[in-house]
Amino acid sequence: MPRKRKSNLSLRSNSTRTMKVARFNETFSQAELRRHEQAKREAAHRSAETPERSQARRRRHAEYLASQRAAETPEQSQAWRLQHATYMVS
Repeated sequence: MPRKRKSNLSLRSNSTRTMKVARFNETFSQAELRRHEQAKREAAHRSAETPERSQARRRRHAEYLASQRAAETPEQSQAWRLQHATYMVS
C-alpha cells in the first residue's frame, strides 16, 4: 500500500511568509515594478478568458462585494462614503 501523501500546507505558509518579508523589505521602485508585472500577468490572463468565464468572474466579484457591504457596520458605511466622496472630488 502506498504511503499517505502529506499536506504541503506548511510549505505554502513558509513561502507566503517569505514573500511577505520580501515585500516588506522592497524599495518603492521594486514594489512599483512588482505591481506592474502583476498587472501585465493579470491582463494576459484575462485576455485569454472566454466570455462565459469572465462573466462568471464578474458575477462572483459582485456577489462578494454585496456580501461585504451587507456585513459592514453603519460606521464603516459612512467612512466608505466619505472616502469615496473625497476620491471623487480630487
